Amino acid sequence: MIKRVLERAGKIIFEAIFPSNIYCISCGSLIDKTRNYSLCDKCMGKLHWINGRTCDKCGKALPQTYKGRFCYDCMTYSHYFSKGYSCLTYGMYERELLFDFKYRGKSYLAEKFADILYDRMACEDIQIDVIIPIPVGAERLRKRGYDQSVLMADNLSARWCVPVAKDILLRKRDTPFLRGLSPVERENVLKNVFCISQTGQKTVRSKRILLVDDIYTTGSTADACSKELLEKGAEDIFLLTLASGGNRKPKMV
Repeated sequence: MIKRVLERAGKIIFEAIFPSNIYCISCGSLIDKTRNYSLCDKCMGKLHWINGRTCDKCGKALPQTYKGRFCYDCMTYSHYFSKGYSCLTYGMYERELLFDFKYRGKSYLAEKFADILYDRMACEDIQIDVIIPIPVGAERLRKRGYDQSVLMADNLSARWCVPVAKDILLRKRDTPFLRGLSPVERENVLKNVFCISQTGQKTVRSKRILLVDDIYTTGSTADACSKELLEKGAEDIFLLTLASGGNRKPKMV
């Protein structure tokens, strides 16, 4: 409790000295504090917000003319998680924001992204017991200096008043980048990569869990994590990501 109060006080002082809402986090233009998520009007219009139809399973955006209830991936492959939610469709502008966050040291973007995640879930009628971030590999954590999913989960927890559990879901080894791989290839790469800590098994048992990650593509990573959590007694798994890929026909192997 004292730690949270001190952290909050530190953020207030830092914000007073170095205000964060005076520049657009996307293009760097001057803005005022009324702008949502510290985005200027132009960049708000450029980002691909998921406001319309979505896949009933993973939450990817679906075109209004699309006839099915599920995206191509979810029609082809089953998933261990119950339902996914996403905020943006991954495109050029979303890519730049996420690259800033993950590879250019802009860890402070976690607070803005948590606002987006929180607003996305505000209209959903689901009950969550605990938030668990999908962990990054040790080598990437060493190079980056922080785990982007942990930062988003921490900030989301503070807004939603749902506890976040770190060091519960563990990554046993590093994996190569998954982009360019088919769903089957991704599944093979991720086999036996995740596990639940001994202390974490009590935490997840009979719980409704929200997994948090930065981007969703085919769901292979979320499935590998969800499978482990369900095997350790979790009641239900939901998934929340900042961005998700488009509804493209998957490559078959």
